Amino acid sequence: MERGDISDYTIISQACIWEGVLANPPEGLTSKTRYRFYERANNWDSAIPMWKPNDLSVRSIADCTNRLHIGTDVITFLSQDAVDPIYNWLLRKGITTTVLYYPSAEEYALDLRYNRGIKTVYVANDDDALTIGLRAHVVQPNTAWRI
Repeated sequence: MERGDISDYTIISQACIWEGVLANPPEGLTSKTRYRFYERANNWDSAIPMWKPNDLSVRSIADCTNRLHIGTDVITFLSQDAVDPIYNWLLRKGITTTVLYYPSAEEYALDLRYNRGIKTVYVANDDDALTIGLRAHVVQPNTAWRI
């Protein structure tokens, strides 16, 4: 109850997976080799900028966070050390949002059971969608999200 308002309210938000939804790892032999070197060295500040953005997905998250003011979490399964570089990558694109690390989709699904405010989770493949459950929506990298 706040200021005499006795109704329930929740902040409705959404989430998306970094890998495959917002960006893809680099392609090409030279780029892949450099990326693997940075990844093994745990140098995510150099590795994350090499990821190729999925244009429509990045535009969708920018629209959701900036114009529609929908809370959006970005989930990554890469590494805890990749959270800040991903946040900076998004910031350079004009997107201010929360970036969270989970070791696997299974662990994210466990925490998602208690976070009822997240109504939709955008994922890149059917395996993650089956793991996360009914709130997961598979999106292709070349399509915009349906809100």
